Amino acid sequence: MIKPLTSLRFFFAFFVFLSHLSYLKEDERYKTMFNDIFSEGFLGVSFFFILSGFILALNYRDKFKNKTITLKKFYIARFARIYPLYLVTILISIPMLYSSFKILLYNIFLIQSYIPDQKYFFSFNAPSWSISDEIFFYALFPILIGISFKFSRIFKILLLIIFVSLLIVLNNFLPEEKSHYWLYISPFTRIFDFILGILLFDVALYLKNKKISLQKSIRTFFEIGALSTLVLFFIFHNNFPISYRFSIYYWPPMCLIILTAANSFISEKNITWITTFFSWKWLVYLGEISFGFYLIHYLVITYTLKYNDIKGIHLTGIPLALIMFSITLIASIFAYEIIEKPFNKKIKNLFS
Repeated sequence: MIKPLTSLRFFFAFFVFLSHLSYLKEDERYKTMFNDIFSEGFLGVSFFFILSGFILALNYRDKFKNKTITLKKFYIARFARIYPLYLVTILISIPMLYSSFKILLYNIFLIQSYIPDQKYFFSFNAPSWSISDEIFFYALFPILIGISFKFSRIFKILLLIIFVSLLIVLNNFLPEEKSHYWLYISPFTRIFDFILGILLFDVALYLKNKKISLQKSIRTFFEIGALSTLVLFFIFHNNFPISYRFSIYYWPPMCLIILTAANSFISEKNITWITTFFSWKWLVYLGEISFGFYLIHYLVITYTLKYNDIKGIHLTGIPLALIMFSITLIASIFAYEIIEKPFNKKIKNLFS
């Protein structure tokens, strides 16, 4: 485990949480804040998809290369990691967000993101469309990682150029009403983020094998620079069409952040104060519960808005958001300790 990368997962899950506080648009005090800042929190999904490719390559590249893991074991591990809590959140969403049994089945079988219709991909627990994408990525990962260690760096660079070119073409020729699905939701295009993460791990592995060890001050400079790049991209995001922000716009800062956060993997020398901060055990724990936070937050927001007036209590604005955040955080801790960890172990033991 690379601790800074684990910690960062929570921060980007929090960005997604902010993007779903759409009730703030109805309050003039917070309308501008939501439209200009919070609504852009969907960028967290790009981070998760790229990070997913990077982490799976880190954990499984050598195992597949050396044939020390079977496809069965890999797929069971992935299923055990995400499905128990995913299923629980889908079931919890039914009383409030039920639409039809057919759509429920699409969600249970994790294929809702394959349908270019919002009533499917945003059904029940809406953020779970990204888990549908992840399952698609996992299914193809053994093939993709096999390609990654069989082909040259030149071929991989060419492949990346092709991906970027294709997404630029789609950005320019897709009708506006279709760009949201095909550039943000569809697993067939979002897999480019995942592949980018695999290619990014190749860069980290190359630097590690070259035994490149930078001075602490230079490493600090790069780490601050990576975070600053994301801030700059965020500040100027309104200058770019949202279709680009759905796809490739945030790729550069995300790659820089992941690569610099993986400094401890590249070299254990000259660890910076930033790496030390993001390796703090409580931040790492927040990163570990971030999957639950991501899956639970939308349900908390939905149910809280529905029952906000119970017993005469009516919160609004940021105070309500703080209550939602606190409930989500507590629920995520319980979900991690009671559902994620125990069922992960049970499923692996059952099928081992």
